[in-house]
Amino acid sequence: MRRSLARHQRAVGLLLAGLGAASIGACTEDTLTGVDPDSAPGAGQATVEIELSATELPAWRDTTYTDYALAATSASKFVAQTADIRARILARFGTLPDSVFVGGERLAVERFESGRLRLVFDTTGSEVPEAGGSVEAYALTRDFVTREATWSNAADGDPWTAPGGDLGELLGALEIEELAADTMFLPLTVETDSLLRAWRAADGGTGLALLSPVDGTVLAVEQVVLAFDVKPVGRDTLVETLRSPTANTFVFDPPTPAPGAGLRLGGLPAARTYVSFELPESLSGVELRGARINRATLLLTSTGTPPAPFATTDTLLASIFSLLSNPFEFGPKTPVGVNTSNPVQILPEDMEAGGDLQLSITALVQNWAASDPDSMPELNLGVRVLPEGGGLAYWEFGHREDPARAPRVRIVFTPSTGFDLP
Repeated sequence: MRRSLARHQRAVGLLLAGLGAASIGACTEDTLTGVDPDSAPGAGQATVEIELSATELPAWRDTTYTDYALAATSASKFVAQTADIRARILARFGTLPDSVFVGGERLAVERFESGRLRLVFDTTGSEVPEAGGSVEAYALTRDFVTREATWSNAADGDPWTAPGGDLGELLGALEIEELAADTMFLPLTVETDSLLRAWRAADGGTGLALLSPVDGTVLAVEQVVLAFDVKPVGRDTLVETLRSPTANTFVFDPPTPAPGAGLRLGGLPAARTYVSFELPESLSGVELRGARINRATLLLTSTGTPPAPFATTDTLLASIFSLLSNPFEFGPKTPVGVNTSNPVQILPEDMEAGGDLQLSITALVQNWAASDPDSMPELNLGVRVLPEGGGLAYWEFGHREDPARAPRVRIVFTPSTGFDLP
């Protein structure tokens, strides 16, 4: 059953109970130790808990901004062939040497030998069918723009001839019986010297694509490295050489849907939630500004599980941070301040049932309560997933115009206590 929480402000009348103090008619010669503690000046105030919906705060604004991490900058890149997703890695190697150091002497390259791709897998995020899987490397016949390439396009406005990349010659294949090790080598079966000389002459050329032809394969690849041996001129020795890609991304289908009205965290391109709001200076005559803030929480209510392949059973981390300006004036590039609390787990079992993500904003509200109204009239904050760009998974939450799931702010505070001498 979907959780249902109160959406209205808790009765502040509890606050007023016990706030009265007995009148003291005139000063006497009694010492302070003789005064009844219940009527002593500066008697303590009751602690109050309130919950305010975004719909109750007229200055509340929230939105989703994206592109904080792209497939090209993702820590893991994917090769996949399943009913839910197809994904391929694109890479280009543009720094192939024309000479190498041997014994402190630089010698020209006579030839390249034994080309291979070293693949480093995240085995916990990868799976192959029981019968085994494979990865194949194909030469690309068209160039790609790293930050713009998608399953449909080699660059913005420039579609592939065949979705997923225009494939040419098969360069090699790796059979994977099981993912027992995180590092494997895909041997290049074409003539290494000819291939690498062509790439060197063209600053990497059009590059290559890594894909799997086997249904049920998902491989999270953390590194793709070109390894090869160099035969220097005039020497019989071979020098093992490694090169990282000068361009590297992955393309996938279906594409990540654009954020709707809801507030999104995570995904690729990575999305953040930005919020700006004002708190009331007082509630039912009780000052909130100047009060002692014991705890303050931002509650975001999940809209449920996203469609495949963007759902996850993994626990993600949400981090909340301050913004140095109003994000509705400066947009996605609003300057970011400090993280204001420890990261919070996003538990799939809670989110799929429409549960609440509870984010501490105690430090932000404490600063607001202690500040002059003119110096801090509003609170500006952002929420992101850590690490950004770690995968395709995202979660979405209700926004202000979704009353049943609108964000809420819960505050536990103690009003300031006056101290008047009798």
